[in-house]
Amino acid sequence: MKRFNKGFTLIELLAVVLIIGILTAIALPQYRRSIQRAESMEALVNLRTIFDSAKRYRSANSETPMKLNGLDVSFFDATSTTTSAFGIGKFEYIFANDGISACRLSGANSYNDTFCFKMYYNHGTYGKSALTCTPSSNVKYEWICPAMGATDASGNAVKDSAGGYLIR
Repeated sequence: MKRFNKGFTLIELLAVVLIIGILTAIALPQYRRSIQRAESMEALVNLRTIFDSAKRYRSANSETPMKLNGLDVSFFDATSTTTSAFGIGKFEYIFANDGISACRLSGANSYNDTFCFKMYYNHGTYGKSALTCTPSSNVKYEWICPAMGATDASGNAVKDSAGGYLIR
């Protein structure tokens, strides 16, 4: 009489667990990068919206806006719209005389392990508004600036005179 096993052997189960572990080790970092890139794209869209509104404010009032609540845009999750710095999601937006910055916060409101986007009203040698991306000295987010389009036609990173990546 033939006897048939009705289950999996330990070796087969270990092989399946090993394959799942390898796939997870490959997929999880890519998933995290795609989440960070999506958050960065959202910050860029918000920054461009705020910047365009600030340019309209400057042309109408002949002065640079220094807070969000004087502009013709609003965000449902914005914090502290009456000061020069406010948060939306994981980014803090900061008004300055030369432009507006969006910096990703990491940890306890720290910029040590992060990157910043900045839109300038008048960017030095270019003589027009420009968008830059500046990573911190930590290499954790070094990839994000070239990934956001801070490259030339041949794929090389383009840096401005202040060390930030120029996004065209």
